[in-house]
Amino acid sequence: MSNAPLSAAPPVSGLAQRLAPWLAALGGFGWFLWLGGGAVLPPTRLDWMMREDWAGNVSGWLFFRNAPWGLPLGATPNQFYPYGTSVALTDGNPWAAVLLKPFSSWLPVDFQYTGVWFALCFLGMGYFGARVVAIVSSRAVLQVLGGVLLALSPVIVVRFVHPTLCAHWLLVAMLWLHLRAYPDPRAAWRALALAALLNVLSAGTHPYWVAMLLPLTLALAVRLGLAHALGWGRLAAAMGIVLGLDLLCFALFGYFVGTGLGAEGFGQFSSDLTTLVNPMGWSQWLQEQPVRPRQWEGFGYLGAGGLWLLSVAGLSLVAHGDTARRLPWRRGGPALGVVGVMAVYALSDHITWRGRLLVDLSTLSAPVQPYTAAFRSSGRFIWPLYYLLLAGAVVLVVRLWRERPAVAGVALGLAVVLQAGELRVERSALRQPTHFQRLSAPEWASLRGTYQHLSLFPTQAQWVCHYDEPLVSALVYLAYREGLTFNSGYASRTPPVIAEDCRATLRPGGVEARTVYVVMPDRLEGFLRAGARCGVLENLSVCVAGERTDAFAQALDRRPITLTPPPAGG
Repeated sequence: MSNAPLSAAPPVSGLAQRLAPWLAALGGFGWFLWLGGGAVLPPTRLDWMMREDWAGNVSGWLFFRNAPWGLPLGATPNQFYPYGTSVALTDGNPWAAVLLKPFSSWLPVDFQYTGVWFALCFLGMGYFGARVVAIVSSRAVLQVLGGVLLALSPVIVVRFVHPTLCAHWLLVAMLWLHLRAYPDPRAAWRALALAALLNVLSAGTHPYWVAMLLPLTLALAVRLGLAHALGWGRLAAAMGIVLGLDLLCFALFGYFVGTGLGAEGFGQFSSDLTTLVNPMGWSQWLQEQPVRPRQWEGFGYLGAGGLWLLSVAGLSLVAHGDTARRLPWRRGGPALGVVGVMAVYALSDHITWRGRLLVDLSTLSAPVQPYTAAFRSSGRFIWPLYYLLLAGAVVLVVRLWRERPAVAGVALGLAVVLQAGELRVERSALRQPTHFQRLSAPEWASLRGTYQHLSLFPTQAQWVCHYDEPLVSALVYLAYREGLTFNSGYASRTPPVIAEDCRATLRPGGVEARTVYVVMPDRLEGFLRAGARCGVLENLSVCVAGERTDAFAQALDRRPITLTPPPAGG
């Protein structure tokens, strides 16, 4: 298998070429700002995160700030108390959380890193996109245009709702490793070391990235083995090390804490066969095609710019057939095989066309459902194919028109214009308002140091049982601010026993002296009969143990809640 370079372009030199990846990164950053990033970038702006999946992300970080250090490093025993969870299981971006926690005492009370994380993802897309183009061209303009085009990918914008899944630059960086030439064993080892680093970063970001990058790393190792760059024994040992590092990161960050990793939904969170050309409402020009309700997870629209460039790449292959045949196509064989398998998995066992079921393979997939449940959102596995097509189109156009770079420049420039102009940016989640109402009564401040736990009764957990998002978000922030544990919230995986707590009734003697309860109206009678001291605070029914005489307990007496006496003669 050839390790020859894709082009005979001269090596990158000069100031313009050195700056090209950074200019492309700035282009990606500018796009992020246009999508509404300026409003979320300041770390002290917290309120915008207090909704939907973002609320789970930020609550994981906030409780992790208050939690003592322990093993696993990402453990948050004060969230979903008394069972605990981890910053990993709340999609709280484990690497960022662990690196920032030592500085927590110096950070403002209201502090989030998700806005900066979004910006870094767009910067990374532009940077590595330009590095991909640099493999076939030393022209700075082409590198910048190619990097910006990849940063404009619609699939990233749709993923704003899941911040840790915006790290698409990890895939582009891995494709960059696959496209490069490795003329000697030292270069091959460096490639594997970089692939291992990308795996470690992905393991501390989101497990779906590992599920994509680890097979692509294996494909890279196979390619190096077939090219005789490294021996198979050494490559097997290297893959064992990469797998071990991934599992070690999973364990350290707390992915295996007290819960199963599986969940319902495999076969629903899938890609439709039209996904690469279906804008799903994000295009100003093209009509969306029907899909099933949960198939937005399999969104893979290439965009008008991407589809245009793929067309140009196809015509270029015809126009430059002799040059195309001399390209080292076999180099991409292992990666193409892995990407193909992931694309098939993206379709799941319910294969659909425009939302209509074509093939039901659930009977065949039943034996492996315990494994597919861990990666139920199979539609996300369309992303490697997405970037292989988009990056491949960029590389082919630039390489095949190397003798007439102006043609490649016009094609890429038009693709950038089409990609940016088509997207309905008003749909960006960063532009949507969040109405977060904090609990601001001064009485709450007396909880700090007096009580240890805040409990919503009954427990509320998203995807498990009734979940009042504004209420839970307000109580999450209150518990964080006053240094209390909390029993409810939002996590990607919750302890199974939480479902039982959602239906629990107050047991005799169940009012715990160190706990403040926010009680749903239909459960108040049980607390009052147990002798709890209850009152109304900010329109919430709040109870503490009847023997409490502290300032907060006394404050509840200002608007007390008492048992309604039975009617006379009843």
